[in-house]
Amino acid sequence: MTQQPSDQSTPWPTEEASGWDRVKEALRRDWDQTKHDFGMKFGQDLNQDVTDTVRQAVGSTPIPSPHVANADAWSDEAAVRYGYGAGLSANYRGFQAWGPELEAQLKRDWEAMSSGRAWDDVRLAVRYGWTRSPRVGV
Repeated sequence: MTQQPSDQSTPWPTEEASGWDRVKEALRRDWDQTKHDFGMKFGQDLNQDVTDTVRQAVGSTPIPSPHVANADAWSDEAAVRYGYGAGLSANYRGFQAWGPELEAQLKRDWEAMSSGRAWDDVRLAVRYGWTRSPRVGV
């Protein structure tokens, strides 16, 4: 009988382990949505479809916190446009990927525009736009 490796002695690099965690979470969200769609008692409406599941599993779309629905990014065109435009802007050229420093800068700039919308309400839509921009000169 072969023994399974413990979490501390996993033979896979951290990137692989985190990739597996992403896949598991994306599939868990998909299953919760499926239960909701079929009227089952313990399902959740997470605004999750197969496209969301695949994108979350491969890491091209962020996975929201548990029990939080996916943002319907296209319903927030201004925030998507802001994120996409930021990806093209020379002001953000030094950022290759979404991370805490980029998010903090985008948040400051968003709040400086006085759009009347809180950053927490637009964050996922901005990230959606950012991840789809062809960041030139990175």
